[in-house]
Amino acid sequence: MNRIHRRGVLGLGLAAALGPAATWAQQPKTIQPGQPLNITVTTAAPAPDVSIVVGSRSGKVTPLRSGCTHTGGGNIDVQQPSADTLVVTMSGVAVAYGGPTGPASASQVFDLVQQFEVSFDKPTVKAAKLTIEGRVIGFLRSHKVGSAEECASATVTGGAGPGLTLVMPSHAVAGAESVSINDKEGPVSTVVAAGRYCLNQSFKVTAAMPKSVLPCKAPSAEFAPDPALDPLWISAKEPFHGANKKDLGFQVTIKVAPEDVPEKK
Repeated sequence: MNRIHRRGVLGLGLAAALGPAATWAQQPKTIQPGQPLNITVTTAAPAPDVSIVVGSRSGKVTPLRSGCTHTGGGNIDVQQPSADTLVVTMSGVAVAYGGPTGPASASQVFDLVQQFEVSFDKPTVKAAKLTIEGRVIGFLRSHKVGSAEECASATVTGGAGPGLTLVMPSHAVAGAESVSINDKEGPVSTVVAAGRYCLNQSFKVTAAMPKSVLPCKAPSAEFAPDPALDPLWISAKEPFHGANKKDLGFQVTIKVAPEDVPEKK
């Protein structure tokens, strides 16, 4: 009897030591017949060997307007979807309407200086590959008179290397031309060491129209999602009616990844 009593006391002591976790594990969950049983297994993603640490930032968007004009958007969006990736998106709209009273011009000028650091999170990493790529999506419209244009570029400087430069193709329309733009440049990469770097990104959209006595629709540069551009400023015979505008703008993506360094003989 003493042996049985001693075993019971030990069992109660073990349950008390394990606490609520042991009690919860011993309680089975009852599933009704016909009810589906869902089991979700989540695997944590391993931490990257190298990462980007976002530092200080100076960004501004300057609207330049003269005459009867309309500007919209004007956003600089900086996101870090993962530890080794940095995404910067610039989006804006410019429209100008020259009437009998005089000409008109509208621009949105984007400038960003983003500091960041490339960090080696594992001692086995001796160097990293820094990659930059960009894309521009948007619309340029002109009518009988007037013009519209856009230009974009980005550079990464820092460290002992020459840096990276990304120049997107510039576009312009005039004389009743209209064009839908979907450009991509890169990836451009270089091998870098751990340290501080700087992204300089610029973007400009412009629309201009001279003095016009006869009524005419305004030229426009649309590089921002809805509702940045008021539909009242574009023609009822819109050439890009129904187009998907959620990705409009100038986007730059920066990534880092470990780079194998050959051993010196």
